[in-house]
Amino acid sequence: MIAVGIDVSKSKSTVAILNGDGSIRAKPFDVHHVADELQALVDYIKRTSEPPTILMEPTSHYHYPLLKAFTEAELPVCLINPYQMKKYGDTELRKAKTDKRDSLRIAQYALEKSYSLIPYTPQDQKYEDLRFLSRQYSQRISTLTVAKVQLLSLLDETMPGI
Repeated sequence: MIAVGIDVSKSKSTVAILNGDGSIRAKPFDVHHVADELQALVDYIKRTSEPPTILMEPTSHYHYPLLKAFTEAELPVCLINPYQMKKYGDTELRKAKTDKRDSLRIAQYALEKSYSLIPYTPQDQKYEDLRFLSRQYSQRISTLTVAKVQLLSLLDETMPGI
């Protein structure tokens, strides 16, 4: 088994690949979220003789291109809650945080916890759309609430007692 740890960022992701014994198979490298680089990553992972365990943190919507590329290639990919990764990383003495270290840490977690990782299964598009619309609605309500509080504050300041 090989473990692929991916630290997802806005326009690129850092990928680290470990062998089953924990040795580094591929030093951390960056992959931009463009079709040709994602396809090259998929091809690289498929060329390995051992089954991969791909693990990444779902970071906002930035992980979707990677997720789509892996699911279309029928590669097993798992998502881990960033809070779980933070708790896992808290056990280290050195608290340095870089994309390369994070990707290695995610790959190490994939090796240690491979038995308990649940592969991602795509949901119907309607559920994805509902989740997106629900988030948008919540953000709009929050923005409206902030605007109302600011308006009341301005009114109290300009016309006290009304």
